[in-house]
Amino acid sequence: MNKARSAPPSRIRAVASVLRRNIRVWRKYMISSMLGSLTEPFLYLLALGYGLGALITEVEGMSYVQFIAPGLVVSASMYAATFEGTYGTFTRLVPQHTFEGILATPVGVAEIVLAEILYSSIKALTAGCAVLAVVSIFGLAHSPIVLLIPFLSLITGILFGGLAVLVAGASPSYDFFNYYFTLVVTPLFLFSGIFFPLGQLPEWAQTIAWFSPLTHAANLSRALFLGQLNPDLLVNAGWLLGATLVPIYPAYLLLRRRLIK
Repeated sequence: MNKARSAPPSRIRAVASVLRRNIRVWRKYMISSMLGSLTEPFLYLLALGYGLGALITEVEGMSYVQFIAPGLVVSASMYAATFEGTYGTFTRLVPQHTFEGILATPVGVAEIVLAEILYSSIKALTAGCAVLAVVSIFGLAHSPIVLLIPFLSLITGILFGGLAVLVAGASPSYDFFNYYFTLVVTPLFLFSGIFFPLGQLPEWAQTIAWFSPLTHAANLSRALFLGQLNPDLLVNAGWLLGATLVPIYPAYLLLRRRLIK
């Protein structure tokens, strides 16, 4: 008997196979997906950056459109990862029963969860790069270290993709996602320092906002746009990197409970 032939694939190969399957499906509607990721940040940039921005002389030493552009890049990454990790993962989990078919192969739940998170992060990466290209066309990216933004978008995607897969694993239906977007994602978008300095908030609200992962992502993005790196950014980077690990195991437990009867 050839033992090598019957041996299960390594975890990396198993994750890669699931990820490759998702990307093949995505290729069929990639253009429409990219347009969807671009539309909302582009409208915010026009309406707030150039509309409201015409009434605001300066924010922290820069024009208003320069102030909000870095945050819009990482918020696009957050939304792309969140949509894929919630609606996309739930679709493959329940209506399509895709994961049940995958489990019939030598691939386990852990590999499925990791692949789903990585797939969400790839969506976040492409959305962040697309918005970065747009704001660069508007002349809002000047520092060469802005080229590190794709890496930041990827990390942001891993974090919010993990949270979204966790929510999908706990969700009984698509309607449940309305609560997550309304009570979690939208407040993070509005109160993470993207549209106004957090120093304007009461002290207790600033403390809460500090724990928002999007706050740290927005701080890092703005520093990269301006080319102003300082030691305080290590706290933002450390918090963001550490937080990426938090939702992975709970997401695995929830999906395992639903897939392994």
